[in-house]
Amino acid sequence: MALPWLFTAGKGSPSLLSELRRELSACDQVDILVSFITLSGVRKLLDILQSATAVGADGRPRTGLRILTTTYTGATEVQALDALARLPGCEIRVSLDGRRTRLHAKAWLFHRRSGSGTAYVGSANLSGAALMGGLEWTVKFTERGQTDLFERAKAHFETLWEDREFQLFDPYNQQHREALGEALKRESGEDIIARPTYFDLEPKTYQQEMLNQLQIERDHGRRRNLVVAATGTGKTVVAAFDYKRTCTKAGGLPRLLFVAHREEILKQALRTWREVLRDHSFGEILAGGREPEQFDHIFATIDSVTARNIVDRFGPEHWHTVIVDECHRLAAQRFHDFVSAVKPNILLGLTATPERSDGQPILHYFDNRPDGSPAVELRLWHALDLQLLCPFEYYACDDDTDFSTVPWNQPGELAAIDNLITGNDVRARLVLNEWRRLAGDPARGRTLVFCVSVAHAQYMTDRLNASGIKAVCVVGATAPDERRRAPELLARGEVSAIVTCDLYNEGVDLPLVDTLLLLRPTQSPVLFQQQIGRGLRLAHGKESCLILDFVGRHRQEFRFDQLLSSLTGLPRGELIDAVEKGFGSLPPGCHLHLQRKTREQVLDSLRRLVQQNWRRLRTELQTYAALRGRNNIRLVDFLREQAIELEDIYRRSGRSGWTHLKRDAGLLNQDTGAEEAYFGRRFSDLLHFDDPERIDLLLKVGESKAGYPPGSDRERLLMQMLAYQIDAQQHQSGTGEAFLHRLHAYPE
Repeated sequence: MALPWLFTAGKGSPSLLSELRRELSACDQVDILVSFITLSGVRKLLDILQSATAVGADGRPRTGLRILTTTYTGATEVQALDALARLPGCEIRVSLDGRRTRLHAKAWLFHRRSGSGTAYVGSANLSGAALMGGLEWTVKFTERGQTDLFERAKAHFETLWEDREFQLFDPYNQQHREALGEALKRESGEDIIARPTYFDLEPKTYQQEMLNQLQIERDHGRRRNLVVAATGTGKTVVAAFDYKRTCTKAGGLPRLLFVAHREEILKQALRTWREVLRDHSFGEILAGGREPEQFDHIFATIDSVTARNIVDRFGPEHWHTVIVDECHRLAAQRFHDFVSAVKPNILLGLTATPERSDGQPILHYFDNRPDGSPAVELRLWHALDLQLLCPFEYYACDDDTDFSTVPWNQPGELAAIDNLITGNDVRARLVLNEWRRLAGDPARGRTLVFCVSVAHAQYMTDRLNASGIKAVCVVGATAPDERRRAPELLARGEVSAIVTCDLYNEGVDLPLVDTLLLLRPTQSPVLFQQQIGRGLRLAHGKESCLILDFVGRHRQEFRFDQLLSSLTGLPRGELIDAVEKGFGSLPPGCHLHLQRKTREQVLDSLRRLVQQNWRRLRTELQTYAALRGRNNIRLVDFLREQAIELEDIYRRSGRSGWTHLKRDAGLLNQDTGAEEAYFGRRFSDLLHFDDPERIDLLLKVGESKAGYPPGSDRERLLMQMLAYQIDAQQHQSGTGEAFLHRLHAYPE
């Protein structure tokens, strides 16, 4: 069978088992990728595998054998791996975390030095049922006939083989065997309380990359670093391993101060540190009435740090390493006072969303990279791409509630929303109907319901219980014991929903939650992403998280773009295409659907935003300046807080440039120069620089008020390149120095 073929296991179709046996009898290398392996499958191939891997006179097996598999659903059998791993030259790597890997691909790649390799890709695992009689489809293709496809399959296998998620299995290593057994129990549901496996105290591959990036930043002298990573990706674990690396270099335990805004976060962090350091006496908590005996390794709330005045008592350099967790949550003034006061050797900020809800920036407190980005960045959409989080199914549901009078981001916002939806029986019926339609039986799920107020939460709890859906209301005033018990009731299935207000936005792990009801409309991408993050933790048996967002009707100015971008990572321009044609490039397993009325409303809003004419920009800047003060206007703040793209300011034609816009808005008084408009348009060519060396030069030029003199031949060359990029149309022969002189005639 040299031609491509589809094996269907039906009558008249060749046997997949016989074809695999034939391939194994004459090949140089076999790579196998399957979700699980059973003894019934191995038995049917064991004799031919023993023959293929027999050792020759040169002491090497005739055929090399590499196998990748997982503990997904607990179906892999230890005896099957034992039989394979004992074959000469056979290497087996196993992912012990089925929640993350969820490997569904099945492939057999047969390599031959002659170049006549073959591949079988389909749905069959290495099990007796799959090889003999299961309703499986498998496609065969060849290296010579479908070269590109074969090379892609080969390359992807190599990528997975090098992924540290897949761990070597040695049948003679007792630690490996115990870890495999524990993982299989956990995945099959036999072991409800997961115990650490042998590699649990090693960073995951993506976490090691984050650690490497931190080290690169420090090698460049940037020691105040911000880590931006989506909820559920293990920011605290990364920080703990970073500290462990510091301990290894220092030969001891350097002083550590870990700060957060809530005691629950401190307790979780302390447990992580003790596990990573393998020292269960490490660290003390400073919070509430708890006072540490020593102040060398402390985990403290920001309130306790401030109340005890510990920075002044012990000095700003007392701690070698200072870590600020959830740093976007600290009150702006307290965060400023604390981070400005401490002078550690290493400062590390941790956050999932650096954009604060009050609009106050935090990036400038850290040593950012030359392009202005944080030291480490793993956003929600990147984490979903890497399958570090559970895929989402997001539905924006049509809702006729009129929110057009709500004063967004102003005093009275929550009260206005509360008045519209608390006691609104029509909306409550809509929520229940859509929930049943999209989830099937809501009582079988584990749901978190986000409400706008305590009254709204209690109202919705009553409505759910009256509809036969067991629900419990948990708010700030709920007794601590009841708050702790609610997630346990949800996990055991004694209730189907937790209804809440201003709780569970962060700092609490609820991995079993598989449905979110967003009943509080918001314009805050920070709050939106935090609430969605509650449902994206990986958990056994959880395929995806269903998110129902009841959108309502809004003014034209409502910023749907901010919310959708925080979920997808798409810029405003690409969002329009995605809304019109469907979100086809989402991370694996994710789905995003806007119902008809909502889709039309979102499209209208996006189109109006993209048509950012100069007049609208000028009005936005004038309004912004009225709130911030004429002397407190920075381009970076204006772009971020108003969700405006840099391309809106710097255009290739027409009016362009930040200086021009400020002058039109009445924020600059000096006269315009002859070349100001020219430079404003030409700067649009610089928007997509990604070369760190050239970005560094741009920063030096921009920060210098009197003109930056190039300090080396290399810098002079880069300066001439910059001059040519901006200025070639008018001054083909101009030198870098002459260009700088002209540029700095316009300091604004």
